[in-house]
Amino acid sequence: MRLELHVDGPEDGESQSPIPLSAWGPLGRVLEGELASLYPEIVRYGTVELSVTLLGPDEMRSVNREYRERDEATDVLSFPLWEADGRFVPDGALTELLPLGDILICPEEVARLHEELPPEDALCLVLAHGFLHLLAWDHDTEERESAMWARQDAVKQRLLDVLRGGL
Repeated sequence: MRLELHVDGPEDGESQSPIPLSAWGPLGRVLEGELASLYPEIVRYGTVELSVTLLGPDEMRSVNREYRERDEATDVLSFPLWEADGRFVPDGALTELLPLGDILICPEEVARLHEELPPEDALCLVLAHGFLHLLAWDHDTEERESAMWARQDAVKQRLLDVLRGGL
């Protein structure tokens, strides 16, 4: 199984991302490893696809308004394809390609909402957060929140290690 990570910038071409588009390939390999670790049965799929789109605040606000009825920009939104009753349940009929879903990130909102973190740390945090949501992880109860935050921190650290050349 390999993970294909597709990263697109905002429509206006200005993403304000602290991570250049060229650096996202190694981050995809980290997510691939996480996916295989969390769901070993995922290897039955030849390719898993993940889409990340970097949006400006106006675009993110529009999406947040449309899908969550919140008229404000936010840092990250996830649109999972295989979540059912709080579980990750991919289509067993698929064999070659499994699309996971979409993660939308607004780098400007990431910087604003996570100003206590260095920019790369904040972006890796929301990428990890969005990724786990695609896999049906959630923070809707104390128990699930505790598990998600722990895994999110571990994924964030692995992303940062690779980004900084640590692995």
